[in-house]
Order: sequence, then structure tokens, then C-alpha cells
Amino acid sequence: MRTIPSGSDFDAWVGELASSQRRRGAKLHLLAAGARAVPAIRGGLHHPSAEVRRTCVSLLDKLLDDAALPDLVAALDDADAEVCRRALHALACDQCKQGACRPADDVWVPRAIELLADPRPDVRAGAIDALGKASERNMDIGDALVGAASNDPDAGLRSMARRVSRR
Repeated sequence: MRTIPSGSDFDAWVGELASSQRRRGAKLHLLAAGARAVPAIRGGLHHPSAEVRRTCVSLLDKLLDDAALPDLVAALDDADAEVCRRALHALACDQCKQGACRPADDVWVPRAIELLADPRPDVRAGAIDALGKASERNMDIGDALVGAASNDPDAGLRSMARRVSRR
């Protein structure tokens, strides 16, 4: 018989994210706990399950605080392309945040520009999207997107880079 974690055992709730049957409830519980759950969510970025890491990145997209920024930037190097893509989104998207934390571009943009050359198309798409969100604030980003629009091996991603570089 399964034991439900206590309400404040956030590490156990992060562990529940590994179960497809319990993931939704665990995610809702962690999200409702807000800042109190963030240390456990940050720890979940190192979980052996890629699904747990993906979900933790998505939770940090909403609950981001300054202490979590280094962990989220480190997630850009995750072996799982979806973790990396979600981390790019979380670092770039202001609309998803519940708090006031917005990472400075110099924290993540240089790595995102490097990811435009990643061999995984999903990661390159995430980098294009994230950089497009910040392109109005940073001229270097525009140059990188123009390069992706010309040089990406995938025609769809070249088109995407052209589209976001014109925002």
C-alpha cells in the first residue's frame, strides 16, 4: 500500500514526480507550496529520472528565485534534450513567473547562443525560441539568430530563426 508523503516533505513529493499516476498530484502540491518547495525542486534537477528533471524545470519556470538560477542554468547541459529545452524557456519567459525573479540575460544568453549549434534539433529550437524572447534587449542575439536563419541544417529551424529575429 502506497503512503502519501506528509504535506511538508517536499523531497518525497519531488520523488512522486517519477510516477505517471502520481505526477499530476505531486506537481500541483509542489506548485501550491510555492517558495517552500523550491529547495526540493532544485534538488529534483539532479534526479536520475529525466521526467522528474523535466517536471522540476517546469515548476521552476513558475517558482523561479535567485537561488535557483545556477541550477536552472546548469540544466542547459542536461543530457535530456527536453530538460534543456524547458530550461531555456524558463530562463527566457517572463510571462510564466509568479514572482519577481527574472534572470539577467548575461546569466543564460551566452550558453543559449552556444546551443544554437547543438546536434539535437529540439535543443536548437528551444534556443531559438528563448533567444527570440530576449532579442529586443540584446543586439548580439539578433546576430546569432540571423546566423541560425542562414546556417541551421534544418529548414524548419532556419524558418523559425528568421521569424523570431524579426519580432
